[in-house]
Amino acid sequence: MKRGFTPYLTNRHLPMMATALVMVVSGIVVLVGDEMPRFFVPLLLLPALLPPIIVEKWARIRIPTSIQWQYAVLLLAGPYVGEHWQMYHLWDPWDKWVHFYSGFFIAFAIVFALGVTLRRYQLILPPWVEAVILISVKSSVALFWEVAEFIWDGIFGTSAQDDNFDTMTDMILGTTPGFLIAAALIIHRTRRPFGYLDSLLNVPLPQRRQL
Repeated sequence: MKRGFTPYLTNRHLPMMATALVMVVSGIVVLVGDEMPRFFVPLLLLPALLPPIIVEKWARIRIPTSIQWQYAVLLLAGPYVGEHWQMYHLWDPWDKWVHFYSGFFIAFAIVFALGVTLRRYQLILPPWVEAVILISVKSSVALFWEVAEFIWDGIFGTSAQDDNFDTMTDMILGTTPGFLIAAALIIHRTRRPFGYLDSLLNVPLPQRRQL
């Protein structure tokens, strides 16, 4: 009997483990420094490190280390550096750069999910359909993020959204990478010049459990 796929912490999860260590150390530092309000950002970010491991267990896949590093960088650049270290308030463009970077990470994650789905269910789609799926999902994520910021501001009286210009520029910066990666995906499906896209589309799938 062949063993089924059992995800566990390995070197592939080094991005999550390293980020968890940063959060724990940061939490200890602010506690020692008696800065209780700043303690909650690192604390709340710890559960945010679990999704890659949960998705691996639920979908029986192995998420590439590169995707996990991109996710870790997003958590560090956004809520950690941006909020915990106040970069959002110290340098206004930081928020725009985070939205722009997140667009690439999410687009690559969608390419990976698309590749897994197509191979697992033995589907073949025209490249333009794959591109439409990528753009649609990425745009939906950008929309939901802005809706979440709007709701958050309304409930807690914060100012994640300053005005309509801020909201629209965030959405444009967040969705632009999706269009760029979608165009690259179409080109790759016909000429295969992008090795990284190929690595995401063809991550080995675990063998089904057999008796």
